[in-house]
Amino acid sequence: MNSINIPDKLRLLNSNSEIANELISFIKEHGFSKVALITTKTPNYLITNELEIALYKYLDAHVVSLLKTFQVMTPSVAYVNQLTLSDFDLVIGIGGGKVIDTAKYAAHINNIPCISIPTSISNDGICSPISVLKEKQNKYVSLGATMPIALLVPLHLIEKSNDESLISGIGDLLSNLSAIEDWKLANKETNEYIDDYAVLISENSAISVFAQVKNYILQNKSKDQFLKENLKTIIESIALSGIAMEVSGTSRPASGAEHLISHAIDELFGGLKPHGIQVAFGMYITTFLRAELNYISENVFQELRAVLRYLGLPTTLSSLGITKEQLIEAIIHAPETRANRYTILNKIKLEEKYICEMLDKLFENKFALHVTKIL
Repeated sequence: MNSINIPDKLRLLNSNSEIANELISFIKEHGFSKVALITTKTPNYLITNELEIALYKYLDAHVVSLLKTFQVMTPSVAYVNQLTLSDFDLVIGIGGGKVIDTAKYAAHINNIPCISIPTSISNDGICSPISVLKEKQNKYVSLGATMPIALLVPLHLIEKSNDESLISGIGDLLSNLSAIEDWKLANKETNEYIDDYAVLISENSAISVFAQVKNYILQNKSKDQFLKENLKTIIESIALSGIAMEVSGTSRPASGAEHLISHAIDELFGGLKPHGIQVAFGMYITTFLRAELNYISENVFQELRAVLRYLGLPTTLSSLGITKEQLIEAIIHAPETRANRYTILNKIKLEEKYICEMLDKLFENKFALHVTKIL
């Protein structure tokens, strides 16, 4: 059985001083003394400067004997490789998703523990063993990374982050439902190993938020009200999504055909929207495809469409900023972004004619024609 690492602490806190106190307490408890902060200019005035001051106060007491802040200029593999972290025993990532991914990967290649302090939650990377960073030719790659040993979430900053960031995080979380369907399909069709416990964690974390959105729709409550009243649940569910990947030792619990479509959009067109928004759009396509192939009922697809529209996640070509021709190209290219990942895309003919017919049905709401299966 593989060993798993999950955070010792998951704290949702309401001020910079609470974050600082929790951080110092954790550092003292675990005996860390040489701390590297990885951040960017944006969160400095929000929280980083205050954390630096709090940590410096303990220098004389030898709680922290070495403290240095690294500002991420470009969240890339090349940037991480040039960081000098051999003198440190703890890495702390403070900022958005790319900063956290940079910190986790830097900690991984230097074999150092990592703490995650996210100032936005645009994806499930705030607490996962995977980093997505830019490599050569501006392509993004998924890399093994250090699972954070603590997740300290400044709720007061998350609440002030833009709606697009939060909606992106929800989109990434909800896409687990599509990823799990693909994992189950791969298990059935190719006998790929599936971790039932990871499925349970991933599926339930997404379903809890999905079901709550449906409740708010039925009660005719606004999206803003949903976001305000369910922020803690959303963050905890996103953290659980990352833990599911650690439990399984693979990204399977949170990455299926919907992610492959998003990766293809990134590779072909440089990315059009934040990651979580693109994978939600990918899920919209793959869920429709499953309904067409009779793996799920049409009602499941219709529920998903209602939830995505309520949240303001894209369900049209124009809302993602992509043409039908570009999307056809992306869907055909999608399996190549991860050649060994069996998904619902393996069940159709990846040819322009069939993809075009499927997209015409999806975006013109013609629910009579079925996509041709590979027999």
